[in-house]
Amino acid sequence: MSGAPDPVEAYEDAPEHMVEVQALLNLARAHSDTPLPQLREWVLRNGALSDRTALRDPGDSADVLGAEFVADTGERVIRNAVRAGYELMELDRRDGTGLGPLGPDAADWDGEGGTLGYLRQEYQTWRTAQLHDMRAVGKAMHATTAVADDSTLAWQAASRGEPWSRERLLDLARRKVAAYRGAVDYGLDADCVAGQHRAEKELRELEAADGDPVA
Repeated sequence: MSGAPDPVEAYEDAPEHMVEVQALLNLARAHSDTPLPQLREWVLRNGALSDRTALRDPGDSADVLGAEFVADTGERVIRNAVRAGYELMELDRRDGTGLGPLGPDAADWDGEGGTLGYLRQEYQTWRTAQLHDMRAVGKAMHATTAVADDSTLAWQAASRGEPWSRERLLDLARRKVAAYRGAVDYGLDADCVAGQHRAEKELRELEAADGDPVA
């Protein structure tokens, strides 16, 4: 696997685990009409998260959960990562969607560990491109700043006895949800997960009277 990046290099810029889990949940919800094994980003990010999880030191978890449980869980996580690497190769062969320097049919991926090597190459290439899209990253950062500023204005108005209208608060809540989901996708801050959950709770409460579910 001469072409495979080192795992440390491949996942150097990956978001924290809890952020990536939430990003995957958001992705699945946004593409609820698409079978997840056919969604390249899902296969890539889910597989990479499994690979990253398998690479973590299991020592601390073993002390709490028991070595046998941790070992069994570790094996399942590794199998999931390997399977995701294979599925990614199949998708890229079919659709020509590979991003890295070596395609899915390269000899470098032959033999044991080849699918994981391909998965790591593709994740590193994808994540680097995502973070280097400065316009999109900047837009995501600006969105969270904007809703935070508007939240402060809404609180100040309420404290003066001049609360915003329900429609205006609904608009703000929806923008909060969208902004924090975007921040989660880019892994900008671990706090964005809590921010998304708060925004969704606020939106549910505001929409409860009309019975409109959170999109």
